[in-house]
Amino acid sequence: MTDAAALVPVVLAFQVWDGFGWAAKAVFTWRMLHQWVSSEREGKSVLPRAFWAWSLLGSTLDLVYLVHRRDPVFMSGTIVNAAIYVRSWWMSRSIAPRARGRARLWVPVGAGVLLFGAVVYEAVGPDHGLVHFQRSVPWLVVGYLGTLGWTGRFVVQWWESERTGVAHLPAAFFYVGVVAATLLFAYALHERDWVNTFGFGLTLVPYARNLVLLRRRAAADAAPDAAPNGDGP
Repeated sequence: MTDAAALVPVVLAFQVWDGFGWAAKAVFTWRMLHQWVSSEREGKSVLPRAFWAWSLLGSTLDLVYLVHRRDPVFMSGTIVNAAIYVRSWWMSRSIAPRARGRARLWVPVGAGVLLFGAVVYEAVGPDHGLVHFQRSVPWLVVGYLGTLGWTGRFVVQWWESERTGVAHLPAAFFYVGVVAATLLFAYALHERDWVNTFGFGLTLVPYARNLVLLRRRAAADAAPDAAPNGDGP
């Protein structure tokens, strides 16, 4: 009876901490499903403003989960991405034309990197800090390459949005995302992080579907240009 009672706090702690992680993945999954449904309705890949609000909520929940796991790979990506989500949400808040300032692209990215740098600095020392680097070096390389791509997809998205003055998801966003999600899926599987294994595995489905929609849209846009060549009397 005593042994069983001793397990109760452990089980409850597992459920609470993992609950934050599963809630974060549910929000991120809904974010992409919402974007996917909106794109299917429009017949092209679109980016609703709610995408960024859901992204911020998911990042907040994910950070709580990652503080528990003390994983440097996913912590770095979540912090930098959260900074990008804030800027993208702010950028999408108004329909008024915006100045195309590419220099602003690096402000939140730099802020996120500096914040994670502070987390790493605080982690120096035995058994303290928000992250632990005592992991297989090859797998850390795989994880950080995936994180670089996962964050980089929003840098690509942001660059294109600043260039055109319209928030949207270019094809490069999804191509980079598929590669990065595959790497992070493998890293999470190695770390036995079932929350992120499920999350990144599921992410591949809407990303692949968006690429199909983008190709169809490109083909449809190219069709009128080709039609006059074959419509002669």
